[in-house]
Amino acid sequence: MLVFIMGTGLFAQQPSDSVKVRKYRNMGFEFSAGYSMVMGNYSELDKENKKAGYSTNGWLAQLTYHWLGPRNFGLAIQYSFQNNPLADSTKSICPDGWSSGTLGPGSWSNHYLLIGPVFIKTIKKVYIDAKILGGIIVSSSANFTTQDPSDTTGMKKDINLGAGFAYGFSAGIGYAFSSHLALKVNAAFMGGWPMKKRQYGSKFLYFKEYRDPITGLIVTEAVYSTPVTYEIKKVVTTFNVTLGLVYRF
Repeated sequence: MLVFIMGTGLFAQQPSDSVKVRKYRNMGFEFSAGYSMVMGNYSELDKENKKAGYSTNGWLAQLTYHWLGPRNFGLAIQYSFQNNPLADSTKSICPDGWSSGTLGPGSWSNHYLLIGPVFIKTIKKVYIDAKILGGIIVSSSANFTTQDPSDTTGMKKDINLGAGFAYGFSAGIGYAFSSHLALKVNAAFMGGWPMKKRQYGSKFLYFKEYRDPITGLIVTEAVYSTPVTYEIKKVVTTFNVTLGLVYRF
């Protein structure tokens, strides 16, 4: 009777174990970091090009969560931080609309939040994956700084953030140390279209006195700043090579 009970207990545990096997490695985290190479308008230095980014090669770090469904396909959510310094020549560039100051030194700081389909497969010890992602980019750069036209000294500038649609296409290959852990090299195209629109209304500046040429009387007149609208559109395009560590559970 005791043997029968023990056997029944062991048998009852088997479905639970099989459930664990089915759920095993459906989720994972990846951390990667590496080199970010600038391309296209993002690296352009021509001041006549309104989309010029004046950026140089920098670095990228990102964290990705993925969940896998049937046939090795699933969903990935990725946060990426990208830093690309401004070119040395920007230390002598005064952007349009600025009465003083220069664009550089400084850097681009881009924050990406992306989501999309992912494919992950391990063949023996070879780990491979691919992602197609879309989302938003929020950029911090002197390119989005605007000058307040009501400031007669020309020193006051407002620091703005640019935001817009972003994308990421990547593929990776590496070595799986175990069913949980893998080390991989990743190549990715990433970018977006950050923009900023800022309006300044007419503001009182000072009173000006002048003599009316007809009456000869002294007249006091209020002087106001001219309304200004800034619309800054940039294009971020980069090719990134990173080294990543993947943990699956």
